[in-house]
Amino acid sequence: MADHYLDKSITYNRWDRSYEPRLSIQSGDTVTIEMNDASDGQLSKESTATDWEKADKMRVHGLTGPIEVAGAGKGDRLKIDIIEYEHENWAWTSIIPGLGLLDTEFDEVFLQIWELGETQTRSMPGLTLDLNPFCGIIGVQREALGEFRTRPPGAFGGNMDVKHLVAGSTLHLPVFVPGAGLCAGDCHAAQGDGEVSINGMEAPMKVTLRVELIKDAPLESPYLITPGELVSPRYIAKPIHAFIESGEDPRELCKNVVRRSIRFLQERVGLTRQQAYVTCSVVLDLKVSQLVNTPTTTITGYLPDAIFD
Repeated sequence: MADHYLDKSITYNRWDRSYEPRLSIQSGDTVTIEMNDASDGQLSKESTATDWEKADKMRVHGLTGPIEVAGAGKGDRLKIDIIEYEHENWAWTSIIPGLGLLDTEFDEVFLQIWELGETQTRSMPGLTLDLNPFCGIIGVQREALGEFRTRPPGAFGGNMDVKHLVAGSTLHLPVFVPGAGLCAGDCHAAQGDGEVSINGMEAPMKVTLRVELIKDAPLESPYLITPGELVSPRYIAKPIHAFIESGEDPRELCKNVVRRSIRFLQERVGLTRQQAYVTCSVVLDLKVSQLVNTPTTTITGYLPDAIFD
């Protein structure tokens, strides 16, 4: 077993099985992958909303890879142990008119730059937010020929934005093409379930993975084993505020939950509406509470009291 390093000198903004592998590894090897932020290096800790407005959105999700796993073929799976993340002490979250959950309610681009400590950020007035780094995108090349945008996830993994892909987790991915073509990117220092403004805390990072090939082990879609609590231990030491909405349109219910959470943050610590919205995107967890009472669904948004200074 060997240790490898793959830098971010070349990134890709599409899935395409025709890309030549940048690195070949053996089953059981460890690889550290260096990744750009979701803007693919167009933003920095000094960037402004104007910079983001002018950026090329077609470059979103710069992926590092592909990595060839020797001997991998269709019908196999990759077992990926996530060992460690290392961020670069900054991140960003934005609002883009026409995108996100509240897509019609903000008419200007907004950019929040976060200064990251080792485990927390205090960049939002009155709040201390815990960091739980993860890759928004881990995936393998798709079976179909051609180029595909990185935004939609699928059976191949990809832009899943599952915030529990933290260090200590093990991800299983099905293999569709020879060598698998493993890629990673779109790291988040923190994210709420829902990622409602359209971003988590988007951050350049390194991730260290141990990759094992399991032969003849078909898997229909990604499978994750994640350790311990699904909420930061500091957060569950205090009460959780829960905003509950019931009705027949789940997306509208989510919008109502987020609107209520925004007002709560504005009233509690005096945030602007934009600041409150991006805060919801990185810490508010949206959950389906019930589906059984057809046609009514219940959506709950959970906001930890421990974030307030």
